[in-house]
Amino acid sequence: MSTRFTHLVLLALAALAASGCAVTQEQNRRLLNAMDASLTPCCDGGRWALAPVALPLGLVAGVLDAVVVHPATAVDDAWGDTVELLWTPEGESRLRRAVLTPFMAAFTAPVFVGSWLGRCLLPISPRDERATAPPERTPLPRKAEVRVAS
Repeated sequence: MSTRFTHLVLLALAALAASGCAVTQEQNRRLLNAMDASLTPCCDGGRWALAPVALPLGLVAGVLDAVVVHPATAVDDAWGDTVELLWTPEGESRLRRAVLTPFMAAFTAPVFVGSWLGRCLLPISPRDERATAPPERTPLPRKAEVRVAS
């Protein structure tokens, strides 16, 4: 009786964890969204006729979304998090930057892997492209050319 209760508790915990999974968000299910857009029939009869093909295909698309596509698309956001956390100077002096560079290099891989795993498993929204782009720099004014008339 206690092993059955333990299995039920583990199943409930797994269901609770899966409810907050990143793949449950629509923006993270690219293959399933494409399949829904292309294979959705207009009538109920078409849905029943397409079910023997759509259900296994949907299962494969869901697994590929969770295991391949979403982790691959989380790489650039994880790298952006790493660069922002470790390599973006925020008013630091050059001396402090030089002293911290070996430590930042040592922590780059663990921070990247942690951010990537977090983005793969948890529903974290993607980074804004404009926030990761470097700020536009205004060009320095050119010196006025002085020409001497001869």
